[in-house]
Amino acid sequence: MKKVTITDIAKLTGYSIKTVSRVINNEPNVREETRRKILRVIEEHNYSVNLLAKALRNSETRTVILFIDRRRGKYWNEWHDLMLKSFMVKLKERGYKVIISPSSGEEMINNDADGFHLLKSGLADGAIMFDVISNDCRVNYLRANNIPFVIIGKDKDFNDTAFVDLDNYLVGYIGAEYLIKKGYKNIVLFLGPKVFNVNRERAKGFEDACKKHNTAHSIYYGLSTIKEVYKMTHILLERAVVDSFFISGDDKALGAYRAIREKALKIPENVAVLGIDNLPSSEYMYPPLTSIDQNVEKFSEKAVNLLIEMMHSKKKSPQRIILTPKIVERQSV
Repeated sequence: MKKVTITDIAKLTGYSIKTVSRVINNEPNVREETRRKILRVIEEHNYSVNLLAKALRNSETRTVILFIDRRRGKYWNEWHDLMLKSFMVKLKERGYKVIISPSSGEEMINNDADGFHLLKSGLADGAIMFDVISNDCRVNYLRANNIPFVIIGKDKDFNDTAFVDLDNYLVGYIGAEYLIKKGYKNIVLFLGPKVFNVNRERAKGFEDACKKHNTAHSIYYGLSTIKEVYKMTHILLERAVVDSFFISGDDKALGAYRAIREKALKIPENVAVLGIDNLPSSEYMYPPLTSIDQNVEKFSEKAVNLLIEMMHSKKKSPQRIILTPKIVERQSV
């Protein structure tokens, strides 16, 4: 059976190849009646675009890879989920396809499972990368091959890369100061793996604020799940006089909430809990969780605009955008 071409669709509908192409590419300024008629014929004849041939003709695939850290199979948390959804919506609005690829800053998977296979083969135009570490092999590869990419977080190894990040030092600092000014005197900070720049920056801001105010404090790394936070909260309440928990990741604060209640303590009367992310669900915890906002929509908008600008610009002038965090007060502090 002969494969249907765009020329065949044009003849069957009575419209020009240019008009059919505009419908296929979901371009504006096509009458709705025309669009419906062309799409109906496309569906009836099972026509599909040869994306590889199109990419070779246009020298562009209109495909972006979103790289997230493999996290030993855990992949992402609720904040990552919100960010990914926001990225997909914004890139689709701009006419780009999105591929999500688990990867690692320590090693690249040398097979089809890693999005780097598509970048190496010229089947994607650029990338957005989460969870960067020092001497990240992904950053090294993308720089060496002049592939446009934007980092979510900071790159501390190079001065010529583009990134969008929250001021994570300030996150740690304002969170500690907020708890101190509320009268709490023994503060614990829970963070994810120390290997990630974001966690070390938050720890530094937190420590500087506590030292400035001569406040007792401690930092625990490697707490990536609700269960891990739950267990550590139990341990600390058993052996220490902790009056406040500052937790990186609102979703993990659920673990602290349960452990505190199981010790017959009240939030915030006996123990305060401050989160980071300001997830939509945080408002519905009991009591509602006070949290530091990351502004997901602004984050993703800045990163998408930056990447598209880089993919279409011959000049290499990477920007570095730092967003300012703010505390959203509720009832857990």
